[in-house]
Amino acid sequence: MAIRRDALAARREALGFTQETLAQELGVELSTTGRWERGTLTPQPWRRPDLAKLLKVSLDDLDILLNPPGSKIATGHASATRREVMVDAALLTGVIAADHMLGTRSEEPLRRHRTTLSSASAQVADLHRKYQAAHYRDVARRLPEVSAAVDALVADGPARKRREALGLQCSVAIVAAKLATKAGDGEAGWAAAERAREAAESAEDTFGLAAAAYQRVCALLRADNGEIAEQIAVSAAAELRGQNPQSATWRGALTLISAVIAARRNDFAAAGERLDHADALARRLGADGNIGWTAFGPTNVLIHRTSVAVALNDPRGALATAEQLDITALPVGLNGRQAQFHLDSAWAHAQLTEDPQAVIHLLETERVAPELVRANPNARSLIEGLLARERRREVPALRGLALRAGVAA
Repeated sequence: MAIRRDALAARREALGFTQETLAQELGVELSTTGRWERGTLTPQPWRRPDLAKLLKVSLDDLDILLNPPGSKIATGHASATRREVMVDAALLTGVIAADHMLGTRSEEPLRRHRTTLSSASAQVADLHRKYQAAHYRDVARRLPEVSAAVDALVADGPARKRREALGLQCSVAIVAAKLATKAGDGEAGWAAAERAREAAESAEDTFGLAAAAYQRVCALLRADNGEIAEQIAVSAAAELRGQNPQSATWRGALTLISAVIAARRNDFAAAGERLDHADALARRLGADGNIGWTAFGPTNVLIHRTSVAVALNDPRGALATAEQLDITALPVGLNGRQAQFHLDSAWAHAQLTEDPQAVIHLLETERVAPELVRANPNARSLIEGLLARERRREVPALRGLALRAGVAA
């Protein structure tokens, strides 16, 4: 199955080329550039130097554009199947055994006792809620069965309901992408996000495509490919031109993640401009919401301002922003977002050698999302750093936290 080269298309668009003008510059048919971007054709080696020159990238960078994470060439094997992605996510988070994810029973019972669309919709929504509550083990346990049931609805359900079923297929693939990326597996996250994109395209679901783009960005960041991730985020946000709440929400979410990427490459101006744009969108919505499971709103913008300060290595700026935050303003159940706020605050205090305050925030992270503390490499690294300069009289709770997180024996 071909994997679309959205980053290649985004790079072309960023430089002002249409598929037609790029084809003219290279002396190829218009259909050829379109097939390159759809992933059904790969440029011949003798064309690549000219293509790289026009796109203003190195040949190595062009190779990344042509072979995104999850493609057969990039990974050395066929794209991960739905079940393989789930196995990888489960193993990396240490939540359940691989044989459980693979399934010891056949899928026939699922077909004989097929769920209804309304029941499947409720189950998919419950997976999203549990993910946002940082109940990753429960999500990983239930994901294969829910996904199989949704796939059966797409394959065998009523034709008049196929679009709705495809929307659910997109949504459950988004959960799989989130879980894999959270586990640190960018390749599996990309493969799941691609499945979400394919389902959204078949359903003609604009906001499903936005969600899939967001997860592709997250997967690329896990693979340390910030440049292409930024291009996809900016391009996907620009495509959402409507004034309705859904468009504003997804444009805001994509703008926020592009702000963090800009900060990671130390572009203070771009990060600030994007944060301000997202803030304007959030204020237009008027309240913290959770449209499309984004948690987008004024509070989430402030959380991202804190994360941008962390990316810019500005602990005082992070704490100054954190002081403006009322984390309880977030909708109930967004434990993962609350945990990110506390992790960023803990990092800032640790940078200023304010270890007691850092540990307080880490304990709050553990309180709202205990599974995240054990699985998040940044949290574990932060605890290790605090242990290295441990002052037990000042920070008596640190040792117990480290033991529970598996950092200290």
